[in-house]
Amino acid sequence: GINAEYGDCYHGYHGYYPPFTGMVVEGKVSYSNAQQLSVVISKVWARARIDDKVTLLFIRQCSALINPRLLSGEECHQMWALRALNIVLQGSFEAGGDIIKDSVELYRIVSKLLCSKSAETQRTAAESVALMASDKKMCYNLADQNFNLLKALYKSPDVEDTVKLRALVGMSKMCASSGGDVNKNIIAEGAGARLHKQARHFLLRNPTDEVRMWVIEALAYLTIDAEVKQDLVMDQAQMKIICDFSDDPTPSTSYSLSCIFMNMTNSYDKPDIAPEMVRLAQYAKQNIPEVHELDNEENLKKRIEEMIKHKVPSVLAACSNADSERTREFLARCFLSLVETAEGEHCGAVVQMGGTRALLSLFNNNSAEGKVFAAHAIAR
Repeated sequence: GINAEYGDCYHGYHGYYPPFTGMVVEGKVSYSNAQQLSVVISKVWARARIDDKVTLLFIRQCSALINPRLLSGEECHQMWALRALNIVLQGSFEAGGDIIKDSVELYRIVSKLLCSKSAETQRTAAESVALMASDKKMCYNLADQNFNLLKALYKSPDVEDTVKLRALVGMSKMCASSGGDVNKNIIAEGAGARLHKQARHFLLRNPTDEVRMWVIEALAYLTIDAEVKQDLVMDQAQMKIICDFSDDPTPSTSYSLSCIFMNMTNSYDKPDIAPEMVRLAQYAKQNIPEVHELDNEENLKKRIEEMIKHKVPSVLAACSNADSERTREFLARCFLSLVETAEGEHCGAVVQMGGTRALLSLFNNNSAEGKVFAAHAIAR
Protein backbone atom coordinates (compact mmCIF):
# COMPACT_ATOMS: atom_id res chain seq x y z
CA GLY A 1 0.00 0.00 0.00
CA ILE A 2 2.90 2.34 0.72
CA ASN A 3 4.51 1.91 -2.69
CA ALA A 4 1.14 2.35 -4.39
CA GLU A 5 0.60 5.66 -2.59
CA TYR A 6 4.06 7.13 -3.08
CA GLY A 7 5.62 4.88 -5.71
CA ASP A 8 7.68 7.61 -7.36
CA CYS A 9 9.26 8.61 -4.03
CA TYR A 10 10.91 5.22 -3.71
CA HIS A 11 12.88 5.28 -6.95
CA GLY A 12 16.33 3.94 -6.14
CA TYR A 13 15.35 2.53 -2.73
CA HIS A 14 15.41 -1.16 -1.86
CA GLY A 15 11.82 -2.08 -1.14
CA TYR A 16 9.44 0.01 0.93
CA TYR A 17 9.33 1.35 4.46
CA PRO A 18 7.31 -0.96 6.67
CA PRO A 19 5.87 0.27 9.99
CA PHE A 20 9.06 -0.50 11.95
CA THR A 21 7.48 0.52 15.24
CA GLY A 22 5.05 -2.38 14.83
CA MET A 23 8.01 -4.77 14.58
CA VAL A 24 9.51 -3.25 17.70
CA VAL A 25 6.63 -3.92 20.03
CA GLU A 26 5.27 -7.27 18.88
CA GLY A 27 7.19 -8.97 21.66
CA LYS A 28 9.72 -8.30 24.36
CA VAL A 29 12.70 -6.47 22.89
CA SER A 30 16.16 -7.10 24.29
CA TYR A 31 18.86 -4.44 24.59
CA SER A 32 20.67 -5.91 21.58
CA ASN A 33 17.53 -6.02 19.43
CA ALA A 34 16.61 -2.49 20.45
CA GLN A 35 20.02 -1.24 19.34
CA GLN A 36 19.74 -3.04 16.02
CA LEU A 37 16.26 -1.67 15.39
CA SER A 38 17.32 1.86 16.29
CA VAL A 39 20.09 1.59 13.68
CA VAL A 40 17.48 0.49 11.13
CA ILE A 41 15.29 3.46 12.04
CA SER A 42 18.33 5.75 11.72
CA LYS A 43 19.05 4.47 8.20
CA VAL A 44 15.41 4.64 7.15
CA TRP A 45 15.03 8.19 8.43
CA ALA A 46 18.23 9.33 6.70
CA ARG A 47 16.89 8.03 3.36
CA ALA A 48 13.31 9.17 3.96
CA ARG A 49 14.49 12.75 4.45
CA ILE A 50 15.62 12.88 0.83
CA ASP A 51 11.98 13.40 -0.17
CA ASP A 52 9.44 15.45 1.81
CA LYS A 53 6.57 13.13 0.86
CA VAL A 54 8.40 10.10 2.18
CA THR A 55 9.31 11.97 5.37
CA LEU A 56 5.66 12.84 5.98
CA LEU A 57 4.63 9.27 5.24
CA PHE A 58 7.13 7.87 7.73
CA ILE A 59 5.96 10.28 10.46
CA ARG A 60 2.32 9.58 9.68
CA GLN A 61 2.87 5.81 9.91
CA CYS A 62 4.65 6.04 13.23
CA SER A 63 2.16 8.55 14.64
CA ALA A 64 -0.77 6.33 13.66
CA LEU A 65 0.80 3.46 15.59
CA ILE A 66 2.02 5.37 18.64
CA ASN A 67 -0.28 8.29 19.48
CA PRO A 68 -3.68 6.50 19.69
CA ARG A 69 -2.21 3.91 22.05
CA LEU A 70 -0.45 6.61 24.06
CA LEU A 71 -3.79 8.37 24.64
CA SER A 72 -5.80 5.18 25.22
CA GLY A 73 -5.74 5.46 29.02
CA GLU A 74 -4.76 1.80 29.41
CA GLU A 75 -1.31 1.12 30.82
CA CYS A 76 -0.59 -1.86 28.54
CA HIS A 77 -1.26 0.22 25.40
CA GLN A 78 0.72 3.18 26.74
CA MET A 79 3.64 0.87 27.44
CA TRP A 80 3.37 -0.44 23.87
CA ALA A 81 3.52 3.12 22.56
CA LEU A 82 6.45 4.19 24.73
CA ARG A 83 8.52 1.14 23.79
CA ALA A 84 8.05 1.98 20.12
CA LEU A 85 8.73 5.68 20.73
CA ASN A 86 11.96 4.89 22.57
CA ILE A 87 13.28 2.91 19.60
CA VAL A 88 12.45 5.74 17.21
CA LEU A 89 14.04 8.34 19.52
CA GLN A 90 17.24 6.29 19.71
CA GLY A 91 17.32 5.92 15.93
CA SER A 92 16.46 9.53 15.16
CA PHE A 93 15.58 12.09 17.79
CA GLU A 94 14.27 14.38 15.06
CA ALA A 95 11.79 11.75 13.88
CA GLY A 96 10.70 10.93 17.43
CA GLY A 97 10.27 14.62 18.22
CA ASP A 98 8.02 15.08 15.17
CA ILE A 99 5.84 12.18 16.28
CA ILE A 100 5.19 13.54 19.79
CA LYS A 101 5.40 17.31 19.23
CA ASP A 102 1.60 17.76 19.44
CA SER A 103 1.08 15.30 22.31
CA VAL A 104 0.13 17.64 25.18
CA GLU A 105 -0.67 14.70 27.46
CA LEU A 106 2.72 13.03 27.09
CA TYR A 107 4.35 14.46 30.24
CA ARG A 108 1.36 13.51 32.40
CA ILE A 109 1.30 9.98 30.97
CA VAL A 110 5.02 9.47 31.58
CA SER A 111 4.65 10.74 35.17
CA LYS A 112 1.82 8.27 35.75
CA LEU A 113 3.84 5.35 34.40
CA LEU A 114 6.88 6.27 36.50
CA CYS A 115 4.68 5.71 39.55
CA SER A 116 3.68 2.22 38.42
CA LYS A 117 4.49 -0.81 40.58
CA SER A 118 5.65 -2.77 37.52
CA ALA A 119 9.43 -2.81 37.01
CA GLU A 120 9.01 -3.10 33.24
CA THR A 121 6.70 -0.07 33.16
CA GLN A 122 9.06 1.94 35.34
CA ARG A 123 12.01 1.02 33.11
CA THR A 124 10.20 2.01 29.91
CA ALA A 125 8.94 5.31 31.33
CA ALA A 126 12.36 6.19 32.79
CA GLU A 127 13.95 5.41 29.43
CA SER A 128 11.47 7.72 27.70
CA VAL A 129 12.37 10.55 30.07
CA ALA A 130 16.09 9.89 29.57
CA LEU A 131 15.71 10.04 25.79
CA MET A 132 13.30 12.98 25.58
CA ALA A 133 15.43 15.07 27.95
CA SER A 134 17.97 15.45 25.13
CA ASP A 135 15.78 18.30 23.87
CA LYS A 136 16.23 21.47 25.94
CA LYS A 137 12.58 22.52 25.84
CA MET A 138 11.36 19.03 26.69
CA CYS A 139 14.01 18.81 29.39
CA TYR A 140 12.64 21.85 31.23
CA ASN A 141 9.08 20.45 31.07
CA LEU A 142 10.24 17.02 32.19
CA ALA A 143 12.33 18.44 35.04
CA ASP A 144 9.36 20.38 36.34
CA GLN A 145 7.15 17.30 36.56
CA ASN A 146 9.45 14.30 36.79
CA PHE A 147 12.78 15.10 38.44
CA ASN A 148 11.53 14.24 41.92
CA LEU A 149 9.92 11.04 40.59
CA LEU A 150 13.21 9.96 39.02
CA LYS A 151 15.03 10.81 42.23
CA ALA A 152 12.57 8.71 44.25
CA LEU A 153 13.01 5.76 41.88
CA TYR A 154 16.77 6.05 42.06
CA LYS A 155 16.83 6.09 45.87
CA SER A 156 14.27 3.31 46.35
CA PRO A 157 15.80 0.02 47.54
CA ASP A 158 12.98 -1.89 45.79
CA VAL A 159 13.69 -0.60 42.27
CA GLU A 160 15.79 -2.61 39.79
CA ASP A 161 19.19 -1.33 38.70
CA THR A 162 18.04 -1.12 35.05
CA VAL A 163 15.40 1.42 36.14
CA LYS A 164 17.85 3.32 38.34
CA LEU A 165 20.35 3.56 35.48
CA ARG A 166 17.80 5.17 33.17
CA ALA A 167 16.61 7.48 35.94
CA LEU A 168 20.23 8.51 36.45
CA VAL A 169 20.57 9.44 32.75
CA GLY A 170 17.37 11.50 32.88
CA MET A 171 18.53 13.41 35.96
CA SER A 172 21.97 13.94 34.38
CA LYS A 173 20.45 15.63 31.35
CA MET A 174 18.30 17.83 33.57
CA CYS A 175 21.38 18.86 35.53
CA ALA A 176 23.12 19.82 32.29
CA SER A 177 20.27 21.95 30.95
CA SER A 178 22.03 25.16 32.05
CA GLY A 179 24.61 24.62 29.30
CA GLY A 180 27.53 25.20 31.67
CA ASP A 181 26.29 28.60 32.87
CA VAL A 182 26.47 28.40 36.66
CA ASN A 183 23.76 31.06 37.01
CA LYS A 184 21.12 29.06 35.12
CA ASN A 185 21.18 25.70 36.91
CA ILE A 186 17.67 24.35 37.41
CA ILE A 187 19.05 21.72 39.81
CA ALA A 188 21.11 22.48 42.93
CA GLU A 189 24.78 23.24 42.34
CA GLY A 190 26.96 20.18 42.89
CA ALA A 191 24.24 17.74 41.80
CA GLY A 192 26.16 16.99 38.59
CA ALA A 193 29.24 15.87 40.51
CA ARG A 194 27.11 13.64 42.76
CA LEU A 195 25.39 12.07 39.76
CA HIS A 196 28.79 11.45 38.18
CA LYS A 197 29.86 9.48 41.26
CA GLN A 198 26.74 7.32 40.95
CA ALA A 199 27.35 6.82 37.21
CA ARG A 200 30.92 5.77 37.99
CA HIS A 201 29.60 3.25 40.51
CA PHE A 202 27.37 1.65 37.86
CA LEU A 203 30.12 1.64 35.25
CA LEU A 204 32.83 0.04 37.38
CA ARG A 205 30.56 -2.46 39.10
CA ASN A 206 29.00 -3.96 35.97
CA PRO A 207 30.48 -2.65 32.68
CA THR A 208 28.16 -4.49 30.27
CA ASP A 209 27.45 -2.96 26.86
CA GLU A 210 24.05 -1.74 28.06
CA VAL A 211 25.42 -0.11 31.21
CA ARG A 212 28.29 1.49 29.31
CA MET A 213 25.93 2.89 26.67
CA TRP A 214 23.68 4.57 29.24
CA VAL A 215 26.56 5.84 31.39
CA ILE A 216 28.30 7.29 28.33
CA GLU A 217 25.05 9.04 27.39
CA ALA A 218 24.83 10.48 30.91
CA LEU A 219 28.45 11.65 30.74
CA ALA A 220 27.79 13.39 27.41
CA TYR A 221 25.65 15.82 29.42
CA LEU A 222 27.32 15.71 32.84
CA THR A 223 30.69 16.73 31.32
CA ILE A 224 29.24 20.15 30.58
CA ASP A 225 29.99 20.63 34.28
CA ALA A 226 33.66 21.62 34.69
CA GLU A 227 34.07 19.61 37.91
CA VAL A 228 32.77 16.44 36.25
CA LYS A 229 35.02 16.66 33.18
CA GLN A 230 38.03 17.34 35.40
CA ASP A 231 37.24 14.34 37.63
CA LEU A 232 36.54 12.07 34.68
CA VAL A 233 39.74 12.74 32.76
CA MET A 234 41.80 12.01 35.88
CA ASP A 235 39.99 8.70 36.51
CA GLN A 236 42.01 5.99 34.74
CA ALA A 237 39.50 3.20 35.37
CA GLN A 238 36.57 5.13 33.90
CA MET A 239 38.52 6.45 30.94
CA LYS A 240 39.74 2.96 30.04
CA ILE A 241 36.21 1.54 29.95
CA ILE A 242 34.87 4.52 27.97
CA CYS A 243 37.67 4.42 25.41
CA ASP A 244 37.44 0.63 25.00
CA PHE A 245 33.74 0.98 24.11
CA SER A 246 34.65 2.82 20.91
CA ASP A 247 35.89 -0.39 19.21
CA ASP A 248 32.47 -0.91 17.59
CA PRO A 249 30.48 2.29 18.22
CA THR A 250 26.75 2.54 17.50
CA PRO A 251 25.34 5.85 16.16
CA SER A 252 24.15 6.96 19.61
CA THR A 253 27.44 5.95 21.27
CA SER A 254 29.51 7.82 18.67
CA TYR A 255 27.47 10.95 19.30
CA SER A 256 27.78 10.64 23.08
CA LEU A 257 31.55 10.08 22.88
CA SER A 258 31.95 13.10 20.58
CA CYS A 259 30.01 15.22 23.12
CA ILE A 260 32.13 14.00 26.05
CA PHE A 261 35.41 14.86 24.34
CA MET A 262 34.10 18.12 22.92
CA ASN A 263 33.16 19.17 26.46
CA MET A 264 36.54 18.05 27.80
CA THR A 265 38.41 20.07 25.17
CA ASN A 266 36.11 23.13 25.47
CA SER A 267 35.74 23.04 21.68
CA TYR A 268 32.04 23.93 21.68
CA ASP A 269 30.85 27.36 20.55
CA LYS A 270 31.30 29.99 23.24
CA PRO A 271 29.39 33.28 23.49
CA ASP A 272 31.47 36.31 22.53
CA ILE A 273 30.20 39.04 24.85
CA ALA A 274 31.49 42.60 24.51
CA PRO A 275 32.57 44.28 27.79
CA GLU A 276 29.99 47.06 27.35
CA MET A 277 27.23 44.43 27.07
CA VAL A 278 28.41 42.89 30.35
CA ARG A 279 28.20 46.24 32.08
CA LEU A 280 24.76 46.85 30.58
CA ALA A 281 23.54 43.42 31.75
CA GLN A 282 24.88 44.09 35.25
CA TYR A 283 23.07 47.42 35.34
CA ALA A 284 19.84 45.78 34.16
CA LYS A 285 20.34 42.88 36.62
CA GLN A 286 20.25 40.31 33.82
CA ASN A 287 21.99 36.92 33.77
CA ILE A 288 25.62 36.98 32.61
CA PRO A 289 27.17 33.62 31.59
CA GLU A 290 30.05 32.77 33.90
CA VAL A 291 32.92 30.42 33.06
CA HIS A 292 33.97 27.97 35.77
CA GLU A 293 37.54 28.32 37.03
CA LEU A 294 38.25 24.69 36.06
CA ASP A 295 37.65 25.66 32.43
CA ASN A 296 40.56 28.11 32.28
CA GLU A 297 43.50 27.60 29.89
CA GLU A 298 45.78 25.97 32.45
CA ASN A 299 43.25 23.30 33.40
CA LEU A 300 42.36 22.74 29.76
CA LYS A 301 46.01 21.98 28.94
CA LYS A 302 46.18 19.46 31.79
CA ARG A 303 42.99 17.75 30.59
CA ILE A 304 44.28 17.45 27.04
CA GLU A 305 47.57 15.98 28.27
CA GLU A 306 45.60 13.31 30.11
CA MET A 307 43.42 12.69 27.04
CA ILE A 308 46.52 12.06 24.93
CA LYS A 309 47.77 9.59 27.58
CA HIS A 310 44.42 7.77 27.38
CA LYS A 311 44.74 7.62 23.55
CA VAL A 312 41.59 9.64 22.96
CA PRO A 313 42.66 10.48 19.34
CA SER A 314 42.28 6.75 18.59
CA VAL A 315 38.72 6.90 19.93
CA LEU A 316 37.94 9.93 17.78
CA ALA A 317 39.38 8.15 14.74
CA ALA A 318 37.23 5.06 15.42
CA CYS A 319 34.09 7.24 15.40
CA SER A 320 35.07 9.30 12.35
CA ASN A 321 32.89 7.31 9.92
CA ALA A 322 29.71 8.10 11.87
CA ASP A 323 26.58 8.67 9.79
CA SER A 324 25.57 11.73 11.79
CA GLU A 325 26.88 15.01 10.35
CA ARG A 326 26.60 16.58 13.80
CA THR A 327 28.80 13.85 15.29
CA ARG A 328 31.42 14.35 12.58
CA GLU A 329 31.48 18.10 13.21
CA PHE A 330 32.01 17.54 16.94
CA LEU A 331 34.86 15.11 16.21
CA ALA A 332 36.55 17.68 13.96
CA ARG A 333 36.24 20.27 16.73
CA CYS A 334 37.90 17.86 19.17
CA PHE A 335 40.81 17.12 16.84
CA LEU A 336 41.43 20.83 16.26
CA SER A 337 41.50 21.53 19.98
CA LEU A 338 43.93 18.64 20.60
CA VAL A 339 46.44 19.87 18.00
CA GLU A 340 46.08 23.58 18.81
CA THR A 341 46.62 23.36 22.57
CA ALA A 342 50.12 23.70 24.03
CA GLU A 343 51.41 25.20 20.76
CA GLY A 344 50.89 21.99 18.83
CA GLU A 345 53.09 19.71 20.95
CA HIS A 346 50.53 16.88 20.66
CA CYS A 347 50.41 16.87 16.84
CA GLY A 348 52.81 13.91 16.57
CA ALA A 349 50.78 11.79 18.99
CA VAL A 350 47.56 12.60 17.14
CA VAL A 351 49.13 11.53 13.81
CA GLN A 352 50.40 8.27 15.35
CA MET A 353 46.90 7.45 16.61
CA GLY A 354 45.27 7.74 13.19
CA GLY A 355 44.41 11.41 13.31
CA THR A 356 45.46 12.27 9.74
CA ARG A 357 43.34 9.64 8.03
CA ALA A 358 40.38 10.44 10.29
CA LEU A 359 40.66 14.17 9.58
CA LEU A 360 40.77 13.59 5.82
CA SER A 361 37.57 11.57 6.14
CA LEU A 362 36.00 14.28 8.31
CA PHE A 363 36.98 16.93 5.77
CA ASN A 364 35.50 15.02 2.83
CA ASN A 365 32.20 14.28 4.58
CA ASN A 366 31.05 16.91 7.03
CA SER A 367 29.02 20.06 7.60
CA ALA A 368 30.39 23.35 6.28
CA GLU A 369 31.67 24.25 9.75
CA GLY A 370 33.00 20.75 10.33
CA LYS A 371 35.04 20.93 7.14
CA VAL A 372 36.62 24.18 8.31
CA PHE A 373 37.58 22.64 11.67
CA ALA A 374 38.99 19.53 9.97
CA ALA A 375 40.98 21.61 7.46
CA HIS A 376 42.49 23.75 10.21
CA ALA A 377 43.43 20.64 12.19
CA ILE A 378 45.10 19.08 9.11
CA ALA A 379 47.01 22.32 8.54
CA ARG A 380 48.27 22.29 12.12
